[in-house]
Amino acid sequence: MKLIMRPEGVAGDAPWTPAYLEQSATDARKFLNECQYEHAVQQVLSLCEEEDPSHPTLVDVDAVDEFHELRDKHGVLGNVNLRVFFWICKPHKLIVVLGAWNKNVEGKTPVRIVKRIKWRKRHAERLVMEHYKEKELERKR
Repeated sequence: MKLIMRPEGVAGDAPWTPAYLEQSATDARKFLNECQYEHAVQQVLSLCEEEDPSHPTLVDVDAVDEFHELRDKHGVLGNVNLRVFFWICKPHKLIVVLGAWNKNVEGKTPVRIVKRIKWRKRHAERLVMEHYKEKELERKR
């Protein structure tokens, strides 16, 4: 699994930098068309503009276990009940997208989805740590 990070400054003056696991894009593209996918990306980018992305003013976010989910439906999404799972990495001011899911069941997010996202979060934590260690080594050269 690969971590894709936007180069610093690409998000403009936003306080948070977006990143995502490659698999999260694959997840989303399985049930979103191109227009819906771009809408989901814009929703995540709007989180990067927030001072506290765990309590945004423009999008619906809730904590799930040790990560968060962005919730959206209707409009351009049609019948899709979108969930975008993400981790807020405070030390590096990153919002890391871990996965996406079309919630078509009532109630809480199923345990199998929560377990998958928790595993991805641990993997993302390792990848972020490796990325910043590598950056530090490059800076020292």
